[in-house]
Amino acid sequence: MRIKAVLRDIEILKMEPGSKERILASAKKNLDRVINWPSLLKVMGLTFDERIKMLQELRHTKLHIWLVKDADQHLIFLTESENAQPEISGYAWQ
Repeated sequence: MRIKAVLRDIEILKMEPGSKERILASAKKNLDRVINWPSLLKVMGLTFDERIKMLQELRHTKLHIWLVKDADQHLIFLTESENAQPEISGYAWQ
């Protein structure tokens, strides 16, 4: 399985850490990619202990969220497609 790097840009990093806008922008920037969840949270301005905030903010979107633990890695797959699935089996949170 290939884990991709978390994408970010200057505009996202200028947003207030942990804000709804930064969480949504970071999620949309990383759609349809299996990525490291703690790394995504860091780009969002959150810690791993604050991961529930990310899930609460994304709960009100049309994003489908797959959570995976592969070996010692916490991974996430976000998509807008109802048919897309990650290349690994995981837990469809939403």
